[in-house]
Amino acid sequence: MRKWFVRLVALVVIAGGSYTAYDYYRAGFHKRPDMPEGAFSHSYKNGLRAILVGISNEEKTRRYFGFPFDVPFYLKDEWSFCFSPGEDDQENVVAFMKERDWPGMRFEAICKIEVGDETVVRGVIASVPRL
Repeated sequence: MRKWFVRLVALVVIAGGSYTAYDYYRAGFHKRPDMPEGAFSHSYKNGLRAILVGISNEEKTRRYFGFPFDVPFYLKDEWSFCFSPGEDDQENVVAFMKERDWPGMRFEAICKIEVGDETVVRGVIASVPRL
């Protein structure tokens, strides 16, 4: 009886470790670049991988959602850096907020990827209160 229990525990540990490794690689954390001081990251199942810089981390009271934009296939798995929107981003902010009128939703950041001398808008981050 004890032999079967030990085998079962070993199987659970191996399965748990395998799933953790799979999830880590699926989320792209093995390719995440160095993060600036105070930044935090999210990897969403929709493909958006975001490093939020200069934004306070309120994960205890708010849920963060990532909304990816359509980008070339070679940028879909890349990490983007997300900042509070500037003056030149107001057009994207207004368009995004018109599409989604969720109670308590707050626009948090716009995510961009630098490709050579061009900047590609990868998506936006919004948050809602945790209930």
